[in-house]
Amino acid sequence: MKALLVFRNLLGHMTREEASPITLKLAEKLLPLFSNESSQLRESSIRLFRDVMQMVVWRHKRQMRKNVQRGLLPLLFHMSDQTQSVAKASREALLSAAEFLEQKQLKYLTQTEQAWRIGECLLVQDRNGVEEYLCQSLLYLKDAQATVREEAIRFTGLAARHLRDQSAERLRKVCDALKPLQEDIEPSICSLAAQTMLIVGSPRKRPASGRTRALCCWPCKARER
Repeated sequence: MKALLVFRNLLGHMTREEASPITLKLAEKLLPLFSNESSQLRESSIRLFRDVMQMVVWRHKRQMRKNVQRGLLPLLFHMSDQTQSVAKASREALLSAAEFLEQKQLKYLTQTEQAWRIGECLLVQDRNGVEEYLCQSLLYLKDAQATVREEAIRFTGLAARHLRDQSAERLRKVCDALKPLQEDIEPSICSLAAQTMLIVGSPRKRPASGRTRALCCWPCKARER
């Protein structure tokens, strides 16, 4: 925690030209801290991540791009963080990331807080990154926060339907990762996990099915009841 404050103060006293090489290494180190059990550390790391994006000079932007892309999904999930200050910091950082990557749709969806549509946006805009997104999402299925687990389950289902490898074996592995959540302490998580497994395991007849849309909307409708 103290180290993050030191880095933030240090960057504040440096020019962008001086800070840019440091930010490249710092961004990579910050990503694992987004899911730290300490809400203060989560918030501080996310806010610093936003700062480093804004400090990068043009010639280092391409190198920073990969770290920014790796941060998109964790930031989306933590927009649902149970600590409001972390959720706010995540939304602000995701907005900065959208601007950094020049993704207008992502920026609009973040500004309007359409979290459930952001996941679909990420998958459509980066089809080559679906597998990596899915791997990230599976890690968040074990998150301590129910709200984050819920977002991870929903995204996992969406990502599975976007996989190039639609073999029964590949989809079974996704269902196996979801299976323990059918016994989650939160009833809503149990229900969502069960429905997602059903959707993932069902035969896919066309790219954009009603079943996939149901996966996007079901959690939202559940909240409205």
